Amino acid sequence: MLSALPAAQPTEGRQVISDPAIQRAEGQRIAAEARALAPKASSTNTATLRLFGSNRKLRAEIPVTIRTTVTDDQWHTDYTSGDGVRFRVSRSHNTPSRYAVGRETGQLQPASNLLVPFAGSDFWLVDLGLDFFHWPEQRLLSKEQRRSEACFVIESVTAKPTPGGYSRVVTWLDQGTLGIVAAEAYDTRGKLLKEFQPKSFKKVNGQWHLKEMEIRNEQTDSRTSLVFDVEVQ
Repeated sequence: MLSALPAAQPTEGRQVISDPAIQRAEGQRIAAEARALAPKASSTNTATLRLFGSNRKLRAEIPVTIRTTVTDDQWHTDYTSGDGVRFRVSRSHNTPSRYAVGRETGQLQPASNLLVPFAGSDFWLVDLGLDFFHWPEQRLLSKEQRRSEACFVIESVTAKPTPGGYSRVVTWLDQGTLGIVAAEAYDTRGKLLKEFQPKSFKKVNGQWHLKEMEIRNEQTDSRTSLVFDVEVQ
């Protein structure tokens, strides 16, 4: 869930899509376009995870290195915490993400649990791979404005959710770039579990870069901010 646009605000000018056939056809089309998005070049950034407890007090600050490696037909991103724990998300066009975990200096092993938190944060391994765009049911619910951005509202549903994981994800995608403006993830009981949104941007060399994004666990009342050092390329 790391591709994003400015944080969401209350909606306005909502256009509801009521025809089920159009919902499915357009939902599948937009999800396919989102799956096809790929980084253009390899890059390295540093960031800081800021972990907050239910009392809103800062529990920890953890340095993170995020390194994306692009090849001809696939790419992978390594998320490495300050203590050397590494999560890898590998992707290629229109295939589900593949996950591996290990140490910074050791051999990575395929991940058996995608719900494991990264560095004790609210970001689970599965949150980093956007797997929900590969789920069988994709529906376009509406078109609406979020913080002056024209958005598609896509509902992704799986009939076989992982126990303890997500059964439904609602995503606001910018209509121009398909960047994620906001997302809500629901548990297997249909209860809201997590909310994601970017928080701030910074202009560097004439271009806007994501500076901070936040994920909140509504059931534990905890939240994590990922603050980027956007100058590092």
